[in-house]
Amino acid sequence: MKINPKQKIKDIFFYNNLILIISIFCFACFITYFNIESQKLNEKTYSQIKENSIYGPIVVKRGHPKICEIKSSMHGNNRNVYFSGEVLDEDKETLYEFGKELWHEDGYDSEGYWSESDRNMSAKLSFTEPGTYYIQFNTENKRMKLIQLQIIVKKGSGLPHLIVGFYSLIFAILCFVILNKKWVCEELEKLNDWLEEISDD
Repeated sequence: MKINPKQKIKDIFFYNNLILIISIFCFACFITYFNIESQKLNEKTYSQIKENSIYGPIVVKRGHPKICEIKSSMHGNNRNVYFSGEVLDEDKETLYEFGKELWHEDGYDSEGYWSESDRNMSAKLSFTEPGTYYIQFNTENKRMKLIQLQIIVKKGSGLPHLIVGFYSLIFAILCFVILNKKWVCEELEKLNDWLEEISDD
């Protein structure tokens, strides 16, 4: 069976156009991801928080989920604090908890000064079911004044768009390399020659 060169060129042109469309779709996914991640419904920063302080309400309507990102950091040396929170329903009943121990230690030994720490905590809370929610913050050892807190409420997460865009882009690149193997090899050889010229200089 003879292969018509013109038909082969026509097929490669068609598939390259298809790859181009997939690539445009990938970048659209990336733009959507950054757009969703940048849309903040509410943002608050607290330099200090009180024991059992409550943030809210977070009202979720059907079909409009929200993401609440909690960022906390501890200041002070040679200290530790267990920072935790609880997600409450509209009756102020606990739905689930989250938390982490934050700490800092430093000192001197035979090798000189040393310092170790884990000062930061980040948690993303997803609210998908309709309802009213609150977040209550606690600590184990009454050191809330050591905690700085940032609360960001967003419309949702752009992560699914990022994942779809990433895998689609990988697929498009692989298809392009397979369909244009000769051209890719020639370009790689040119690049290799150019790198050799630079190294010789």
